[in-house]
Amino acid sequence: MKILNLYAGIGGNRKLWGDEHEITAVENVPEIAKIYQDFFPKDKVIIADAHQYLEEHFSKFDFIWSSPPLSIS
Repeated sequence: MKILNLYAGIGGNRKLWGDEHEITAVENVPEIAKIYQDFFPKDKVIIADAHQYLEEHFSKFDFIWSSPPLSIS
């Protein structure tokens, strides 16, 4: 299964998915994306705006996980 992991952070829920899937993670903070890549070296990590990436690539994936950060006002 091809999974798109938006707002990936350092991987949180990703730990539960195992290694049998093709996973693309999108994170917009390079330092956080590096930590994610260290935890999950087989995943493809994209440094970009998650919403924009979703709009341009959604049809390439079987499952899309999106957990945007909370906005506190």
